[in-house]
Amino acid sequence: MFQAIQVIVTGDDPNVVNGKPAPDIYLEAAKRLGVHPSQCLVFEDAITGAQSGKSAGCHVVAVPDYRMEKEPFLSVSDEIIDAMRLFSGERWGIPLKMKDTRR
Repeated sequence: MFQAIQVIVTGDDPNVVNGKPAPDIYLEAAKRLGVHPSQCLVFEDAITGAQSGKSAGCHVVAVPDYRMEKEPFLSVSDEIIDAMRLFSGERWGIPLKMKDTRR
């Protein structure tokens, strides 16, 4: 999966002034990629992260912990999956199916 990821921005990056649910981290990632946030796909396991991605204008795939309710993610996610191994990039134009990758 990380072969398909070109940029990683973490919360302690000096250009990320406000933490989630502010959109700063995703806006910075889009900037470094040289793309509009609407061209970015965010994976999040927390509602504040999903809110952050959505408010930045990104597409959001929520991967909530199995013990969490999925309902809070409905309004801030474009897709909800039960586990990363179930992700298929086909819907997003990404030639990647996690189930086909080796662990």
